Formats: sequence, structure tokens, C-alpha cells
Amino acid sequence: MATIHSPVPGYTGPGPGGVRLVDGRGETDDPRVIAYARRHGYRIETTPVPAPPRRPRQRKE
Repeated sequence: MATIHSPVPGYTGPGPGGVRLVDGRGETDDPRVIAYARRHGYRIETTPVPAPPRRPRQRKE
């Protein structure tokens, strides 16, 4: 998930790729929208996706 920050502080309304911006922020998972926004002066903040839990290895006996 990425948070898109508008270059216009406090902007509320439609953003790139149909992302709804409220108080200058919106969220999307679409890599095309993220790339477009980055090229056009929006600040992008990505949220790290946690790795799936590892299953313990079974021991050979």
C-alpha cells in the first residue's frame, strides 16, 4: 500500500488514477498510479508489506 501526498497541501478531491485525496492524502496499490504520481510531483510514502510467517522445518529423524 502506498500513500500519495498531493503537491497542494490540504487538497481534497479527485487525484491521479481516480484516487480520492482527503486533506492532501490518498492510498493506492496500483503501481501505474504510483509511478504517474511520482513523475508529477506527488510525494509517495510506501508501507512495507510484512513477509509471510515462516513454517519451521521438519527435522529428519
